[in-house]
Amino acid sequence: MKKDLYIRIFFDILTSSLSWILFFYYRKIYIEIVPFELSKTLIIGTFAATTLWLTIYYFYGNYVDIRRISRLNEFSRTIIQTLIGTLFIFFVFIIDDIENYRSYKYYYDAILSIFIIHFSLTFSIRLMLANSMVNKIKTKEYGFNTIIIGNIKKVNQINKKLQNTSNIVLGYLSNDNITKEINIQKLGNLDDLAKVLQKNKFEEAIIAFNKKELKENYFIINELLYNDIIVKTPAKTTDILSGKVKMLSLFDATFIEMKPIKMGLFQIFLKRCFDLILSIFALIILSPILLTTSLLVKLSSPGPVFYLQERLGINKKTFKIIKFRSMYVNAEKKTPLLSSNNDKRITKWGKIMRKFRIDELPQFYNVLIGEMSIVGPRPERDFFAKQILKQASHYKLIYKVRPGITSWGMVKYGYAENVKEMVKRLNYDIIYLENLSLYSDFKVLVLTIFIILQGRGK
Repeated sequence: MKKDLYIRIFFDILTSSLSWILFFYYRKIYIEIVPFELSKTLIIGTFAATTLWLTIYYFYGNYVDIRRISRLNEFSRTIIQTLIGTLFIFFVFIIDDIENYRSYKYYYDAILSIFIIHFSLTFSIRLMLANSMVNKIKTKEYGFNTIIIGNIKKVNQINKKLQNTSNIVLGYLSNDNITKEINIQKLGNLDDLAKVLQKNKFEEAIIAFNKKELKENYFIINELLYNDIIVKTPAKTTDILSGKVKMLSLFDATFIEMKPIKMGLFQIFLKRCFDLILSIFALIILSPILLTTSLLVKLSSPGPVFYLQERLGINKKTFKIIKFRSMYVNAEKKTPLLSSNNDKRITKWGKIMRKFRIDELPQFYNVLIGEMSIVGPRPERDFFAKQILKQASHYKLIYKVRPGITSWGMVKYGYAENVKEMVKRLNYDIIYLENLSLYSDFKVLVLTIFIILQGRGK
């Protein structure tokens, strides 16, 4: 598959370079009406334009998995990427080149010509590559390593359905020990899921349970999603008519698809840039408040200004979360405890800090060094995380993203005083994960600001 990836990158470089050279030729001959010649400007421009297009393709996820493509998807993706690149080139390189354009008409001519040239060349090659990949998947040269999980009857039914699809079934998991005519290997029982996933590189999983069995074994879906495996369940006619099932290709069976929790590369990059910029800005602008708070914490009770506590972050990595100390020293001696509204361990100044969430401000440093994000599910201590996980197997999904200073759970529910409340708040964090985007982050951030200004923290 690497060969196909390198071929795709090669043609992206070729079409990006060629489209710029053709545009440069068109611009010189028909817009500026001067002779076309090989120049230093052309060489530098070709290199810069090619680098720009490849950067856009990379952050758009073109090279993540070149098998998961379709002709329609390639068409829409190429239009969007061409538009982004064309606008960037126009506003950065062309619009300031006033002396070479006799009127605004030539600006429109320039932007339209580069769009048409780049799109035509790029899509024609991508269409050819997409057709080639579709044929390779049809002939099973490429496919997606798949595991089927469920009762033996449904496993057998689904296995037969997958014979002419892009799925390569490596085996199945089932608690049934009934011997049936099935031509795939049994990899273990349902409780062996974690071990089986560690030994094999699955990309997709088909869930083959009836409704009651699925409810009883819902932990399976959470485990699969946590391991970045696409989960599919057979679709009913009502699901198809209601639009829950989207046709990905002509040779796939009908399934409802649940994708792993993740942002696109471009959004991940923008989110990290946003975190860095905002955390630096906050630490500088809020420095008078940070210094004043430090003094008040010191005066409120004996002990250190900051309180460091071990929490679980992305991929369950532990880190030290930093807070202004809001409790008396040694408030928690042995068993970890959660705070409550009338908690006597909290100092008078600590109550004020918590109300306006001032005690959380030092966590901008955690964001700055990459341990946290501005927006994300709140991190918990391992002691409480284990208790939550016993009641809600989907809790482990929050480890797919960086924990945050604020979250949808904090906005809609607030601080939790016990594990039961933590589980309730978790439902909001799962909604956030299912709608993971920069827009969701912005929404959470705005609502958090309102909560702080109104003093509605606990």
